[in-house]
Amino acid sequence: MKHYFFKLIYSYKTEGFLKTIERILDYARWRNPIRVMVIKRIQRGRLIKNYNPNTQRLIIFLTPGHNWINGGILSINSIYNETCKLKEIHGAEVVMCTDPGGNILLRYTKFANENHLYSFSRVLSYFQNLDSLLIHIPELSVEGFAENHSIQARLQPKKIKYLHINILLQNIEYTPSRESVEKLRKLGRVTCTTAHQAYSGHETEEKIGCHIHKLSTWVSPEQYLKRGYSEKNSLMVISPDEHELRSVVLSSIKKAFPRLRLQVIKNLSYEEYKRVISKAKWAITFGEGLDGYFIEPIFSGGIAFAVYNDKFFTKDFKTLRTVYPDYETLIQNICMDIAALDNESSYTQYQRKQFESCAKHYDYKVYKDNVSSFYRKYYSKVSGV
Repeated sequence: MKHYFFKLIYSYKTEGFLKTIERILDYARWRNPIRVMVIKRIQRGRLIKNYNPNTQRLIIFLTPGHNWINGGILSINSIYNETCKLKEIHGAEVVMCTDPGGNILLRYTKFANENHLYSFSRVLSYFQNLDSLLIHIPELSVEGFAENHSIQARLQPKKIKYLHINILLQNIEYTPSRESVEKLRKLGRVTCTTAHQAYSGHETEEKIGCHIHKLSTWVSPEQYLKRGYSEKNSLMVISPDEHELRSVVLSSIKKAFPRLRLQVIKNLSYEEYKRVISKAKWAITFGEGLDGYFIEPIFSGGIAFAVYNDKFFTKDFKTLRTVYPDYETLIQNICMDIAALDNESSYTQYQRKQFESCAKHYDYKVYKDNVSSFYRKYYSKVSGV
């Protein structure tokens, strides 16, 4: 808990003072002792109702203890859902727990789901007869998990015969240190699954020090309402990410297109967000580039703008007109490109090209197969574990 609180205190360096204060207040509210007591009681009741305490094989997903919505949380929930469907392969019960260093929640409410959340320590106490345990840990939680001596004591081999820790590497910029991975290796087997093709190779394996298995993400075309040019509004959706040239880019767009409405994506449920992007003609991301603010508007029939980032994009995206090599090039060209593409013929032709580029990498069937193959390779019930 202390480790997590100090991360909040120092986050002003990257997030700004007011946002940090909001998060600290949120942290205090969610730590209310009465609220915590009630949630723990409900969670215990759900464990008793839904799980046999004598379970021998268990899979735990760690997830942030905040009732927020972001790509990482959506991804963890999606992998959890797919894992629940694969019991004939892994033969395990599956639970989702909030990060032991954060808050406890009953469930996420910012997007449609039926997933219950539990306290990690409560789950470890409930399942007393485990032979094998697989824990999926988001990359941002690896350091805290590796340094938590209380957790390590409860996961010693004499208590659990087989322990497998899988790192959910969803953003290469947050790759945990090799030192942290080595600490995890003292507890048991360590693997890593990835969300993007660009960092799913040997270089990442060498950097992190364990085997890599690509999962991709849940995003795929059939999940979105795709509208054509004539059905779109004069609207550009904007990612909430901070960037030093963000104001310059947006000011130039406002000046060139005073009737174009600019909407920063914030304070929306995921379902509301999907409705907004289905109506947006344009989208721009100031984040890592190949993210939800780029891909999802494209699958919704929009045209997206981004700066090429070789940590996330594969080289084939370089051929796209609205994926620029740097921000200087974006500033010079984005208004001209908007003007040139803002007619039904040009818009439809280029949108199709962007759509096909994304669809080639994001296919739900391939994603499901990747999740299945992970368990067949690393956690199959017939693998001798």
